[in-house]
Formats: sequence, structure tokens, C-alpha cells
Amino acid sequence: MPSAPGNPAQPVNLQRLWRNRPFRQFWLANMISNLGTSAFVMAMTWLTVKSYGAHGIALLALGYGIPQCLLQVFGGATTDRIPRRLLFLRTQSALLLVALLLLLSTTQGMVPLWLLVAVNASNGVISAFDTPARTALISEMVGRDELVLAQQTYSVAANVTNVFGPALGGILLSIGHSDRSHEELAFLFNVLSFLPLLACIPWLPRTPAASPSGCRGRAALWLSIREGLSYVRQQRPLRLLLQLLALVMLLGLPFQTLLPIFVHDHASLASHHATYAALLSAVGLGGVVGSLLGMASGQARWLGLALGAAAAGLAVAILLLAGSEVIHWASLSAFLAGACGVFSLNLNNALMQGLTPMELQGRVIAIANLGKGLQAFSAAGASEAVHLLGRAMASSNAYLLVQSGLALALLVGVLLLWPALTSLEPRAPQPAPQ
Repeated sequence: MPSAPGNPAQPVNLQRLWRNRPFRQFWLANMISNLGTSAFVMAMTWLTVKSYGAHGIALLALGYGIPQCLLQVFGGATTDRIPRRLLFLRTQSALLLVALLLLLSTTQGMVPLWLLVAVNASNGVISAFDTPARTALISEMVGRDELVLAQQTYSVAANVTNVFGPALGGILLSIGHSDRSHEELAFLFNVLSFLPLLACIPWLPRTPAASPSGCRGRAALWLSIREGLSYVRQQRPLRLLLQLLALVMLLGLPFQTLLPIFVHDHASLASHHATYAALLSAVGLGGVVGSLLGMASGQARWLGLALGAAAAGLAVAILLLAGSEVIHWASLSAFLAGACGVFSLNLNNALMQGLTPMELQGRVIAIANLGKGLQAFSAAGASEAVHLLGRAMASSNAYLLVQSGLALALLVGVLLLWPALTSLEPRAPQPAPQ
């Protein structure tokens, strides 16, 4: 059961958090699930870029981004209106069915681009409901005083799997008698990785979700969404955190989507899935370091300054990556980008949850996750720009031009928000609007 928030007799520490059995089971099951997801993403993006180039990556990102933008607020409102455990069970079951569909398709030979896009779009629809439910479940398992540590501990598991998942994906793609990559093995592992998480869901908390009184059906859903938007508009710290999150999502994190294009089109690096897997693992290793730094940050008064510095560091690391000519320098740059990006995202999300009442967390999380749609649209536009520039200017490095432009824009945006970030301090959430 969650501990009582603010109990001074029990200091917040990892040992106390680990004694929380539902959180511990959820953490372990998610580690296995995330390992499969990392291998799946690596295999699908490599299959797309080798078969359809930068144009295929653009459509893949667009397929995910459209439902993320259209459905996030509905996913958040749904999270606050029905039991989160039940919603999470439904979303995980749906993701498993989509994974099975792609696995069966790869066994039939060449996978058409429309099917890859459709699979990614389906994942985008489901994730709009899955992500706020998953994040809100963590809030139900722990006390408010443990929330930052719990979110960072969960992130450590996700980023550890981002180190080993791509490496495992690269190994699975290399298994076989022919020289071609074998994406179907990575897709099979992804299907199997859902089973431990589905098995642990019945043991998660059964806290009922609150819904607006006096309204039913569609009217209640829209009222629920309006309450979440109204609360965000009234809270200046939340608006500032959302602005920084949007900058990082729009201009920084698309570097991960562009990474297979960087490897596939680079003149000096080996255009092979093993190189792509190595760079993804470097990003994941940086993410582990970023998560550990977040765990050590606690509730210090300088967190706003740390957020700005991490976002600026992400921009600088991306610039270094875009100009890398050898795998060692590219790996180091990818590591730094992963560390800065994860530290910024996780600390931002933890602070937003700490500023939000429990009954509004699903909706605020969903508003924050609209950034995933921004990231997907930005990545799609950047990928298509690389494709078009590469055709129009054969002698130029189209990836370098596009990626450097995004990183410089992020740096400028962070500098504009810097004065406000330096005055940001953690504090107790304000009451929800009545």
C-alpha cells in the first residue's frame, strides 16, 4: 500500500520504495516489457529505412504522431474516469495483438510500407491511453513524498533496457543463414515480452477513478477535459514546464528518429544494423545515467536550473553527433544526448506530477504527452526534409543540415526560457478546481 505522504518518521529512500510489493513487481515486469519494445523499435525502424529510406521513416513518424496529438487529452480524461488497472490491461492486450500482427506479416516476406505505418499508427492510438494510465498507476502505488524517486527508479529500468534492447535486437537481426537482417526474431521476442506485465496486472492497486458528478457520458468526458486544461492554465509553474517539454520534444528528441538515417546514409560509418544498434545502446546508456542523476536530485531548489541546463546540453550533444565522422565520437555524442534528454524529461514529468492533485494527474499527464505528437510531427518533417534535400543536393549532407538546424533552434528556445527556469521551485499542488 502507498505510504502516507509527508511522514517524517520514514525518510524517502530506495530501500523503503523497494519494499512496496506492487511497485516492485510492476518495475520488474516493465523491465522485461521495455526490453522487448526497444528491440522491436530498433528492428522496425531499420526494416523501414533499409527498404524505404528517409521517406519511410517520415511516414512512420507521422503515423504515430497524428493519433498522439488527437487522442492524448481523451486518453488522460479516460484515465481519470475509469479504474486505471482495467484501462492498462486493455491497452497492453491491444498492443500485444498489434505486435502479433506485425510478426505474422514478416513471416510472409516483404512488409509493405502501408502496413508498417498502420502498425505504428495503431501503437500511437493505444499509447495515447496506455501512457497516462501507466504513469498514474505509479502514483497510486506510492506516497506523494516517494513520487519523484519512484518515477526516476521506473525510468532507470526503462533506460537500462534501452541499452540492452537495441543490442539484443542487433543480435536477433544477425541470426540466420543469409546475410539479410532477420527482423521477425526481434518481433517474436517483443510478443513474448508482454506476458510478464500482463501477468502482474491483477496484483496492481484497484483504486477507483474519480469522475465529475452530475454529468454522464460524452458531456462528462468533455467536462473532465476542460477541468484539466483549466487547471494547467491557472498554474504558471506547470505552464513553464510544459513549454520546456514542448521545446525538447519538438526540437531535441527527434534526433532518435533520425538516427537510422544518420547511420544508413553516412559516408564514413558502416551502413549496418549493428552500427545502428550500437548507437541506440549508447543513447540508452546515457539515459541510465540521466535517470540516476534524477534520482539523486530529490526536491532541491535548483531543479529549474538543472532542467534548463539539461535541455541546453541535449542541443549541444546533438550538434556533436550530427558532425561525427567516426563511430567512437558518434557513440559518445549519442551517450551525452541520451543522458541530457532523459534527465530533462524525467525531472520535468516528476515535477509536473508533484504540482498536480491526484484526481487530475491523468489529464495533466495527457496534456504533457501531447509533446509526443509534436516530436513525431517534427521527426516526420525532418525526415522528409532529409529525403528531399538529399535528392535536390546530392553533394550535400542533408542530415547534417536538418539536424543542426533543430539543435540550434532548441538552444535558442532554452535561452529564452532561462530566466523563468532559474526561479522555478518545487511546491505542494494547488487544489483542483471545483
